[in-house]
Amino acid sequence: MKKLTLILLLMSAVIAVDAQNEEYITLGINGGVVHNINGYRKLPNTNNVKFSNGIPGYNVGLDFGVRTSERTRFRFEIRHSEFHYKAEWDKARWDTVTVDSARKNHIYKTNVKIWDMAFALRLDYKLYESEKWKVFVSPGFLWEFNISSESKNYIFDVYDQYSYNYSTTSFNRYEYVDFEYPYQIIGNSVQLLCKYKIAKHIALVVMPEYYIYYRPFVKRNHNVYSRVTLNGGLEFNF
Repeated sequence: MKKLTLILLLMSAVIAVDAQNEEYITLGINGGVVHNINGYRKLPNTNNVKFSNGIPGYNVGLDFGVRTSERTRFRFEIRHSEFHYKAEWDKARWDTVTVDSARKNHIYKTNVKIWDMAFALRLDYKLYESEKWKVFVSPGFLWEFNISSESKNYIFDVYDQYSYNYSTTSFNRYEYVDFEYPYQIIGNSVQLLCKYKIAKHIALVVMPEYYIYYRPFVKRNHNVYSRVTLNGGLEFNF
């Protein structure tokens, strides 16, 4: 009985070590920069507004992966993003703003921050493997939804050359600059995942990714809404 127990223990240890070497389960944490494409524009010259990206956005994510074959694994990810837009309004817009009439020639600008959460399901397919490196291509499906936003309006005094904050407003849903921005949006992505092993169960990862969505971010925008991210982080395997 003791010999049988010892044999079973040894077999369990071998299986456990093999599972660790084969990376059956992975946990990852990563973060990086976000660049949106056609995520803010309306039709040209609509309301005489010039839309543009603000400062670069960021995103952070946590993922859980399960190996399904020698070359494939599924990963589920939770991701948080912050990105920025800027709108510069035509002077004529001041006719609809309640301010001192002497200030109707001032330039009007709106800066916006948006905070989103997303769930993504990815299929990793291994393209290359060496002692230190593994490279995967990862098509994915993404569901993203807005959790909060903040807009700030600025007045620029043409005569005094003075810029100041006019108002700050926070929303549970982003709808200040344009009321057509969605509460939620879905799309697909493709990611190149490069892993460099730094310890037995730890690897550095670099993950450039391109997203394309099923609808424009603004309904009247005829251009496709898409996004590019560049992330780096750590992956732990078991």
